[in-house]
Amino acid sequence: MEFGNRSSDSIESSPHCGQSKHSSGFIVEKQNKTHRMDTRKICSTKNIPKARVTKNRSVKRKQTRRKKKKKQNKSKVNNIIDSKVLPDENYRKKCRAVLKRIGNILKNNVSERYRPAEVIKAGSNGKGTAIKGNSDVDIVFFLPETIFITVESMFSEHELILDDVGKTLKNSNYNVTGRTTKALQLRVKCHQNGSGKSHHIDVDVLPAVNFGISGTKFEKAELKEIYVKMQSGPEEDRKFYTPSLTKQQRHFVKRDRPETLKRLIRFVKYWKNTIIQVKQQDEEPDSFTIENGLRRVMEQLADYKSIEVEFFVFHDESMKQTHTKPYIIDPVNPYSNVLDVTHSDWSAVASHAKKYLKKAYMKTATSRFCS
Repeated sequence: MEFGNRSSDSIESSPHCGQSKHSSGFIVEKQNKTHRMDTRKICSTKNIPKARVTKNRSVKRKQTRRKKKKKQNKSKVNNIIDSKVLPDENYRKKCRAVLKRIGNILKNNVSERYRPAEVIKAGSNGKGTAIKGNSDVDIVFFLPETIFITVESMFSEHELILDDVGKTLKNSNYNVTGRTTKALQLRVKCHQNGSGKSHHIDVDVLPAVNFGISGTKFEKAELKEIYVKMQSGPEEDRKFYTPSLTKQQRHFVKRDRPETLKRLIRFVKYWKNTIIQVKQQDEEPDSFTIENGLRRVMEQLADYKSIEVEFFVFHDESMKQTHTKPYIIDPVNPYSNVLDVTHSDWSAVASHAKKYLKKAYMKTATSRFCS
C-alpha cells in the first residue's frame, strides 16, 4: 500500500519512522528512499505507557458492559409482553370461531325484525389490544337500518331485542348466563385441540343502530347530529349510543398507530386512552421506545388524581362537558367517563406505580414517547 506525502508526514512523527526493516510491512517513500516499516511495531503497544493502555482497556470494558446492560434492560419489557401479555394464536382462532358461529346464528335465526345485516367484533379483541388470560369477546350486531333509524327507536324495544336474541341462542345450545342494561351475556366452552382440556370465553352480545357512517371517516359534521341528540336526550339513554359507535371507537385505537403502541396498550390495557393522549402531546412519532411510553403512563398513574383526558376527534369542543377529576372521556361518547375510581383502590395503584418507576429499566427511560 503506497502512502503519499500526507501519510509520510504523519508517520514521520513516530519514533519508528527512522528505522529501516526488510520485514514485510508498509512501504514509505521519504526523500526518494524506500523504507519498509514493520507493521507489528506500528501496531505494538510496547512503547505506549502501561497505565494508559490499562486505562483505555478498562474504559472499553465498561462501555461494552453498559451497552450490553442497556440492551438487556430495553428488551425486558418486550420480553414480558411477548411471554405474559400477548394472547397466543390458538386463543385468536377460538375467538374468531366464536364470532363466526354466533354471527351466523344472529344473521339467520333471529326474528326478521331484529335480524342484523352486519355483526362485528368489538372491545379489546376488535381493537387488537386483547391480553392473555382475559377471555372476553364483545359482539355488536347492527339492527336493520330500515326499521331502527335512531337509538331512541332501539331503546324502546331493547328488552324485546335481548329476549329474542337470548331465546335464539339458547335454542342453539348456548349458555346464556345473564344480561346487563346493554348486553346479553354468554359463556362459551372451548376445547383445546389434542390436550383434552377446555376453557371458557365470556361473550357480551350488544344490539346497535347502524348510523351509516364509515369507521374510517373523521368528518365531525357527520357525527354532530348524533351528539346533539345525545345532549338533548335523557342522561340514562346516552350509554346506549356507545355500541352504535363501535366502528369509530375501534378505529380510534387502530388508525395509524405503530405496533409498539398496541403492545404498550396491552401492557396497561385499562388505561389505553391515557396512553394515546400523552403520545399525542409528543408530536405523534411513528415509533417510540416502549420503556419511555411505559414510564410516562406510570407517572400518570402515580399521580392519578390529576388525570384529565378528553378527545376531540369525533366531536368539537362545543360538546365539551363538565367533569370532575380524574376522568378519561370515551372518544366516541363525550358523556361517558371510562375512568371509574369509585370501585377501585387507587391509592394502591398509585403506590405500585411509584415502586415500578424505581426499576432499573424505568430509571434509564425518559417521560417522552420520542426516543
